[in-house]
Amino acid sequence: MLQKIQRFGGAMFAPAMLFSISGLMVGISALATTVDIVGDLAVYGTPWYVFWTIIQRGSWTVFKRLPLLFAVALPIGLAQKQPARCCLEALVAYFAYCFFLSEIIKLSGDNLGLKYPSSLTPASGITVIDGIKTLDTGIIGPLAVSATVVAIHDRFYDAKVPDWLGTFSGSSLVYLISFFAVFALAAISAAIVPFAYAVTETLRHALAGVGPFGVGIFVFLERALEPMGLHHLLYMPIYYDNLVIHDGIYATWTNLLPILSHSTRPINELAPWAGFTATGWGKLFGLPAIAAAFYFTAKPERRAGLKVILLPAIVASVVCGVTEPLEFLFMFTYPGLFLLYAVLSSCLAMTMNFFGIVGIFSGGLMEMTAFNFIPLMRMHAGSYLLALGIGLAFSLIFFVSFRALILVYDLKTPGREDRVSNRAAIDRLTGSGFAKEQSPNDEVSIRSDQDHVLAERVIQLLGGVGNIVGATNCATRLRVEVADPSIVADNASFVAVGAKGLIITGKTAQVIIGISVPRVKEHFDQIMGLEPGFVPATLASPAASAAHKRGDICFFDIDGTLAWQDPRVAQELPEGERDLSPYPNEAVSQAIRDFVAKGNMAFICTGRTLSCIHPKLLELPWTGIVCLAGGYVELEGHVIRDLAMTPGMLQRLAPILEQSDEVIRFEGLNGVVRMSADAPDAPGYARTVGDAITQLQHYSAYKILMSTSLANRIAQDQTFEPLLCFNELELEVTEISPRECTKREGIQSVLDALDPNHGTVYGIGDASNDISLMNAVDVGIAMGNAPDYLKKRADYITDSVDKDGVVKALEHFRLI
Repeated sequence: MLQKIQRFGGAMFAPAMLFSISGLMVGISALATTVDIVGDLAVYGTPWYVFWTIIQRGSWTVFKRLPLLFAVALPIGLAQKQPARCCLEALVAYFAYCFFLSEIIKLSGDNLGLKYPSSLTPASGITVIDGIKTLDTGIIGPLAVSATVVAIHDRFYDAKVPDWLGTFSGSSLVYLISFFAVFALAAISAAIVPFAYAVTETLRHALAGVGPFGVGIFVFLERALEPMGLHHLLYMPIYYDNLVIHDGIYATWTNLLPILSHSTRPINELAPWAGFTATGWGKLFGLPAIAAAFYFTAKPERRAGLKVILLPAIVASVVCGVTEPLEFLFMFTYPGLFLLYAVLSSCLAMTMNFFGIVGIFSGGLMEMTAFNFIPLMRMHAGSYLLALGIGLAFSLIFFVSFRALILVYDLKTPGREDRVSNRAAIDRLTGSGFAKEQSPNDEVSIRSDQDHVLAERVIQLLGGVGNIVGATNCATRLRVEVADPSIVADNASFVAVGAKGLIITGKTAQVIIGISVPRVKEHFDQIMGLEPGFVPATLASPAASAAHKRGDICFFDIDGTLAWQDPRVAQELPEGERDLSPYPNEAVSQAIRDFVAKGNMAFICTGRTLSCIHPKLLELPWTGIVCLAGGYVELEGHVIRDLAMTPGMLQRLAPILEQSDEVIRFEGLNGVVRMSADAPDAPGYARTVGDAITQLQHYSAYKILMSTSLANRIAQDQTFEPLLCFNELELEVTEISPRECTKREGIQSVLDALDPNHGTVYGIGDASNDISLMNAVDVGIAMGNAPDYLKKRADYITDSVDKDGVVKALEHFRLI
């Protein structure tokens, strides 16, 4: 239940990320239209005034459309599948909800104690949502509608319907069910909201009279709930809904900025309700002082390295209001310090409120500047200078308090801990192909300049792909549901590889990343093979975990991957075996069996024809085969792709091929035919293209192999180039095939035919045509014997084929 509440709170945060830039533009435009600041430029009717008035109007978009934003944004973080479609469904359902309420009030408003006025006043309980005069449900209404639609979407989006009802599948079915669900929700809302108004009004008057002490309690609770990720649920109804003031503190403050910027009255008299947004003072003055205490109590030889960690975290806290990078340095290791931090932040907020310093002060310096300093500095500079003095005084209190506790109790805060090697965690990564470098302190560190690499490291430390059931994120954290928490690495390991820390409660792991978490989450999803917004439908159980693991897929190249045979040696074999592929040794064969035994799906993915795959290789438990470079695909014995070269193409190629003085190899389903001018009169040989094709099954050639020089001549013909794919092999040999015949297209045909809820898709290869293989899978694995350009494209590099690289790769990703 806690994990679900955390997900809901994180999803609610998405619209709030837009407020800072909108507030900044409102503040700048209010400043630009003030005559006392910019002079005659701001006189009504001037081009300057017209321009900034238009900008100001547009800047209010976010605050004027909060219900719509919350209705659309919730599915981004909550929907388990196709979140973009769920956003559309939620938006349309919310409009239907508003129309339902509008008509209910019009027809039955008198019975409900509501009137449908010709003009709007805030006290009427009626508002306008994009032209719909409807009941004012604040952000609770859209959140309820959106949550209802998400539940319906996840349950019925993939539901099967009869063919004659196919039009009503997918989003249509979801909206059909949602239509009646939100009708019921509208009826319930119309019945209970009038009573909720009375309760809200009473609570609003109570909150208005709490004074500085009440603000201090609020700030303390907001900080205290942060370790559990529940602080969003505390402040959002106050900041963005009607709990303290109609339309919420942010929207009301934004609308009042032009008035406040011209008034000399104390702000706490004009907007006393704005005192609740005092949560940012601790971010601005408290956390930098705590960081300074850590620095000056650290061991002298550790300070240089500590500075690299603290300075970016201070900037994030002061400028952006992002506190996790600093807070998680002590939040869980020393809860007493975090309690002191919450108490001092509360006292700082109370003091600011006592001296009448109120406004939008919940974020960092950027948000404070946009909502307060830029538009109001001219009239209220004295208040802000007083705030600076109070803040600096409290910075000293924060610093002295933390420094004293650290020294008195010899707390092992950052820079004071005993030198502990994280080599186990690092070896877990660097032993798997990740680059490592020596740090100045002689500790192993890992390059963390790429979000993709960080996502890979996090997945491995969480126990690998198979241990992860689902993931979501909020502003700074990656929330991951794991199947087995016992195999998740410790906090120090996550810090060692570039994360800010780890919180693990039960089967829920919260990895603190920082403000780059949205980018890291995208790479996390790519590696996992999941849609953005994927979340677990239920808490992980052993059965659910096993079901997840059964969905993994791997495509295996043959030559140079599963096995290898020198082509020159192959030519010395008996004619019946000369064209057969090599087959893997027992270690690799057993690895394939173990992979499938765990419920995974294994596919051959080769450029060879089906008849040229060694019978011993085909005895392994393959789910399907992608052969002829994707031109022919079987899934569980059924043909799902059959794309040979067209007769017209063969006719155009015939003169060029027949005039060459070399052996041309045609590959079809049932075998290979070699064409040359002096070919013997025997099966498998031909002297013309026509003779070669007639020997192939269904008269179909999928690939033609020739010398690279001849292939280059064909490629120079611009009429062929868009239609053919040229793939250079070993020994100056090139194969040509239809442009759409690539391993990527073949793999995609398999994935299209499978249940979309499969797990991660892996691909292992070693040659040039395996670039397209890696472009089709989630995790591309290059053999140690692969060329450098393929290794650069791969996500992971295993051992070479002669060292059973396939076995190592499967073991590395915990697939066997």
